[in-house]
Amino acid sequence: MDEPFEFGSESDEPGDEFEKPESARVVFDADSGDDDLEREIGIDEIVNVLMAERDEYLKALQLTKADFDNYRRRTLRMESESADRRLAVLLERLLPSLDDLNSLYVHKLGTEDEDLVSKTVLPVFTVLAGEGLERFDDIGVAFDPSVHQAVAHEDGEGPPTVAEVFRAGYVWKGKTLRPAMVKVVG
Repeated sequence: MDEPFEFGSESDEPGDEFEKPESARVVFDADSGDDDLEREIGIDEIVNVLMAERDEYLKALQLTKADFDNYRRRTLRMESESADRRLAVLLERLLPSLDDLNSLYVHKLGTEDEDLVSKTVLPVFTVLAGEGLERFDDIGVAFDPSVHQAVAHEDGEGPPTVAEVFRAGYVWKGKTLRPAMVKVVG
C-alpha cells in the first residue's frame, strides 16, 4: 500500500509531483440484497460519473431558475391585470359623474361661471385622459357596433353613420367601458 501524501514533507521539492492513483477501490451496495460488491474502477471513470452528476444538478438548477422566472413574470402580469380590472370597475362607476361634470361644463359655457367651472372640470378630464380614458361622442363618423349602441335609426343613403349622440361613450386602454348611445342614419 502506498504511503499517504503529506504536505510540507521533504518530497515537496520542485519537480516532484503528486501522482494520482490509476484506480480506486469502490464498494457498491447491491439492490438485490446480496453481499457488498467490490470492484476496481479507474479515476477517469469516477471523474466522468461526478461530471455527469454535476451536469444533472446544473440542468435541474437551470430548469428551476427558468420556472421561477416564468412564475415571477406570470405573477407580475396577473397583478397588473388585476389592477387594471379594478381601475376599469372604478371608472365605470364614475361615468355617470363624468357625464354630470360634462353637462355642467357645457351648460356654463358663455356664462360668468364658465372660468370657474373650466378650472374645476377640465383638469379631471385631463388627468383621466392621461391615464388612457377616452371619451367619444363624435357625430358623422361611421357606425361601429363595438363602440356605439344604436337606440334610434333613420333611413338614409350610404353606409350607417352617427347622426346624433344621446350619451357619450368611453374607451379605456382599448376596452369599451360604455358604448355611446346614438341615432344612426343610413
